[in-house]
Amino acid sequence: MRLQPMAAWPVVWIFGLFIGATAMVHGAEEDESLARGLAAYNAGDYKTAYNFALPLADKGDPAAKNLLGMMYELGKGVPQDLAKSVAFYRQSAEQGDPYAQYNLAVSYDAGTGVPQNYREAVRWFLRAAKQGVSAAQYDLAVMMEEGRGIQKNYQQAAKWYQQAARQGHVQAQNNLAWLYENGQGVERDLVSAYAWFDVAATQGFAPAVTKREVLKAALSASELRKAQAKAARLKKKVSLASRN
Repeated sequence: MRLQPMAAWPVVWIFGLFIGATAMVHGAEEDESLARGLAAYNAGDYKTAYNFALPLADKGDPAAKNLLGMMYELGKGVPQDLAKSVAFYRQSAEQGDPYAQYNLAVSYDAGTGVPQNYREAVRWFLRAAKQGVSAAQYDLAVMMEEGRGIQKNYQQAAKWYQQAARQGHVQAQNNLAWLYENGQGVERDLVSAYAWFDVAATQGFAPAVTKREVLKAALSASELRKAQAKAARLKKKVSLASRN
């Protein structure tokens, strides 16, 4: 089972990430205000979240703009306004915030608040992917694999799946395994395919569990031992990367 882009996924996925990403460029007071706004949002107190985020955004804070973009997109604490949402995402993204870049890419990919534009989606996914956002790396790889908004390129797709997979992104792990199984963008390698399916299966990803068992039956005893050893090494690397 191949996995499709994450464009329909809730953008609140990033809440635990952008505080740390922006801490180095904030003063202590701004960090505290952003953290309190975020805590209020997660507690469902959207009015308080808005009251913390707006003054920071007015001062130019990119993370606060991204938070406001999410609030306007989802209609949390404010009337839903997709145009305002995209405007905040764009301001933040142009300031270099990787999560706003991802959210802006999702908006272009889905045609939410802006006319659908796959090329713009690719452009912003790429910028976020280069800053290490695993969801952007995954979505970019899917678009490269499909040739949507960019020329089809299995080698580049494999590269970005690999980067996301090593950060613990389970769908990327699954899709990378498929590429290894079918020799698309990488040399056909059933040992590596099994290993990545096993890594994804260990995270409870049902399609990968099924594929792992299919490959297990297809591999020789020697190949299976190599595949299981490789999977064990990958799991250690992925676990370390996920904690960093």
